[in-house]
Amino acid sequence: MSNNNPPAITIGVLALQGAFEEHQRSIESISPQIKTVQIRTPDQLSQIDGIILPGGESTAIGLIGDATSGLWEALRQFVHSSNKPTWGTCAGMILLSERCVGASAVITNGQSLIGGMDILVCRNYFGSQVSSFEMSTPAPPRPPCCNLEGMEDEGEDVNAPFPGVFIRAPAILTVSPDMEVLGKVVAAPSRGAAVVLRELERKIEAGENVIQMGVVDALEAGRALERKIEAGENVIQMGVVDALERGAGGGIRYTDVRLHKDAANDADNEEEKKDTVIQERINIDLPGASDETNAREVICAVRKGKILCTAFHPEIADDLRWHKYFVGMVLAAKQDS
Repeated sequence: MSNNNPPAITIGVLALQGAFEEHQRSIESISPQIKTVQIRTPDQLSQIDGIILPGGESTAIGLIGDATSGLWEALRQFVHSSNKPTWGTCAGMILLSERCVGASAVITNGQSLIGGMDILVCRNYFGSQVSSFEMSTPAPPRPPCCNLEGMEDEGEDVNAPFPGVFIRAPAILTVSPDMEVLGKVVAAPSRGAAVVLRELERKIEAGENVIQMGVVDALEAGRALERKIEAGENVIQMGVVDALERGAGGGIRYTDVRLHKDAANDADNEEEKKDTVIQERINIDLPGASDETNAREVICAVRKGKILCTAFHPEIADDLRWHKYFVGMVLAAKQDS
């Protein structure tokens, strides 16, 4: 890509539900050389250089995505296998998470997730729709690539706090070591989230079983799950969490037991393979709660490679810095391709 004549880029915005039009307006206001496309079908993904998964209602987005033939699998391929950046905001961040805690400390059902980010997300951490608010969050990093008209700072204070708008927003509780944490805030969880987190901690400490939702293609159990395994279809993976010990620093160590279907095709051992159980030990350091206010330090922005997540709604704020940062990610990826 030439600095004097950079090619236009096209950014898709998943348009199943939520604030996709607001993201389009923000992206297009940066530069006339950027085009946006509303993504509703799998074939559209080949036309874009990056995609935004907007805020909205993650369950509704999941259900609509499931009903759209081939879309969810195509999105997973885009996120996991392509070299094109993805940005999930609020509900979009939930879709990209590998683990999610919802309305209960025991999750027996869930929603179809895209995955790609090894993070544990607490849904509605910041409260319900009527509890929406704005708070200062850390400034985003400078864009990794700026050789496009409109990407200049134009006198803005790039180090000023960013006005984070939280609408039924989730929070990131834990991340894997290979994640780049871009922002943290100290905030008390909503009443519902506080109850869930206390119960989750109690159950783990007591050694009780807690089902955690992994990346899923379908939500079935019992006979339906066995039928899918026998047919060789993709099935839900649910971890059974058994507490082992609490670390000195407050972290909780547990075993994540997953149903796993071996990919090998040995008919003689098929019955044995379908019941194979794999155990993996994972460290979870849930953020501690203040005795006085119950506030916890939680993560509100994180990046791993070409995937970016923010818990808040940058498209609602009158500030384009996060959108410029993502455009910079797309420009850098296109330049390297």
